[in-house]
Amino acid sequence: MTTDQLKDILGDYKWSLLVAVIMLAMVGFGYQVARMIDEGDSKKVQAQKETIAILSKENHALTTKVNQLEVAVELASLETEKITSALGEQKKEIEAQQELISFYERVMAPEKTDAGFAIEGVEAFKLGDGSYQLRMVLLQSKQNKAVINGNLSITIVGKRNGEPVRLTSGKDSMLEEDVKYRFRFFQAVNVMLSIDSDIEVDAIELSTTVYQYKTRKDDYKLSVPWSDAISTELE
Repeated sequence: MTTDQLKDILGDYKWSLLVAVIMLAMVGFGYQVARMIDEGDSKKVQAQKETIAILSKENHALTTKVNQLEVAVELASLETEKITSALGEQKKEIEAQQELISFYERVMAPEKTDAGFAIEGVEAFKLGDGSYQLRMVLLQSKQNKAVINGNLSITIVGKRNGEPVRLTSGKDSMLEEDVKYRFRFFQAVNVMLSIDSDIEVDAIELSTTVYQYKTRKDDYKLSVPWSDAISTELE
């Protein structure tokens, strides 16, 4: 049956009424479908919001944990550096005390050493261009200590433009004269050296003839590498 035949049977009024009912039914069906789709989308959106909230909470917790661990690592690193520094300072102090003890043993307990005359603690401090302060301690370690005297010759051994060079006290402008000494136990030496900046220093040579009054007792020589003697900090 066609729509025209159905229209003839029902008439214009009933036909229009039927069409209206059908359209209302379609509208109602479409509305229900739209509501179902909207509810589904709302549920999806809500689920996504809940998921985002959970993930945000977990991310915040993880970020807090990471920050706490970073702080703990930094504190541990600082504590390690502090301990390492403290151990280094203690080691230096112990070494200094051992050197001091050794020095006093050589001065006050001569039976523990064989040499009669000795030079200890040779140090050079750079003051400026070509200017150095040289320090050392002269001592004797004989059991029956008598006054000794003599002149200490200081020689700087190095190179200038690849050629060997020697600067000796009393002969060169490095130091006008030898170091005179006279002591019974020990004597501290502190002199200024002038070394041209174009000289590459290799070592310091120290030599002397030791006299007891006017009697010749001993000849002494000592060579100290410049790298061992030079110090960056002036005490």
